[in-house]
Amino acid sequence: MSLPASRRLPEYSLLLAGLALTRIIGWGSIYYSPSVLADYLQREIGLSPTTIFGGITILLVIGAVISPMLGRHLDRRGTRQAMALGAVISAVGLALLALAQGPISYLATWLVIGLGHAMQLANTGNVTVAQLMGERTRRVIGLMMLVTGLASSVFWPLTAWLSADYGWRICLFVFAAIQLVVVLPIHLAIPAYRAKPLADPGLSGGAAEEQGRVPPEERRAMFWLLALSFSASGLVSWGLPLHIIGLMQGAGIAGASAVAIASLSGPATLVARSVDAIAGERLPVERVALAGLAIGPAACLLMAVAPGSSAFAIAFVLLFNAAMGVIAVARATLPLSLFGRNGFGAMLGRLTVPQNLTFAVAPLLFAVMVERLGASGTLVVSAAIQGLALLAMIALVRRLKS
Repeated sequence: MSLPASRRLPEYSLLLAGLALTRIIGWGSIYYSPSVLADYLQREIGLSPTTIFGGITILLVIGAVISPMLGRHLDRRGTRQAMALGAVISAVGLALLALAQGPISYLATWLVIGLGHAMQLANTGNVTVAQLMGERTRRVIGLMMLVTGLASSVFWPLTAWLSADYGWRICLFVFAAIQLVVVLPIHLAIPAYRAKPLADPGLSGGAAEEQGRVPPEERRAMFWLLALSFSASGLVSWGLPLHIIGLMQGAGIAGASAVAIASLSGPATLVARSVDAIAGERLPVERVALAGLAIGPAACLLMAVAPGSSAFAIAFVLLFNAAMGVIAVARATLPLSLFGRNGFGAMLGRLTVPQNLTFAVAPLLFAVMVERLGASGTLVVSAAIQGLALLAMIALVRRLKS
């Protein structure tokens, strides 16, 4: 059922706040926690860094496999059932992870976690916003991501405290319980939804906001430029942050200082997303994406000059995460602007395939790069990869103008 635009935000504000909280919990407990737990996993059950971050790779591959089918389901049936089930599956996966005894059992649990992650986070949450908020989708996604950018700043210290005082297994059991006690009830509060059957995006007439700005003959080229830009930038944003603490420690920054500096990523992301949420609607989203794609490689080159310097590390964390915060919002909202709300879930599902397969390589690729190239070499390569993303976005903007 469609509600008047004037009533949507007040009616759903409490639910949207809850969904923002579930994003903080989901990303923090699943994606960011291995960075802190790595030492415990290596010491107590003999896992190598490659195996530890290989779990994230499995998670992303699972997302790539199921996202096209899941996206079509979300367009037809809404997101409540998928997100609620995702919370339960994630809880089971985190509990199984707490029981892992070696590489095989550890990696096997990520098959479960990856399924739960895909069903309740990333694209699914954005489709929920699009179905609830209509023409306000871009602004609301920006506001929600403004808050969820704090996931690493909340969960890196929380994970460090729980694992140090109670052990890493208890830490993961706590995270599993939070999925059931906090996340599941919020997802069950999402209104029931059943959309009318939709044509393939852009093939039928309708309002510009429903059909997007890209004419049918340009959709394939625009799709692949968008996929290339976001996949290349995501290769860095999904790989480098997982290793930034170890990278700083390896360059000579003390462990406690490295964690403290890395935790600045949350406030940096918060500031960048607040600017986008406040002023972003006044600018084409592709222009905002261009700015982020230009700042990212510049930040990497800045830190490459002196990777062992705390001052340069702080500057890098602030600039890099500000850029990634802006790009993360664009990754969710630019497809909406270009291709419209008609079939939004299916479009995000198709984009997820090349993106997630690229993202899946990121943790392992950066583990190898940090080991073989060191801090400076890894940062220079990161800048080059992001440069490719910038060039693809420039080409997209030029085609959009023509």
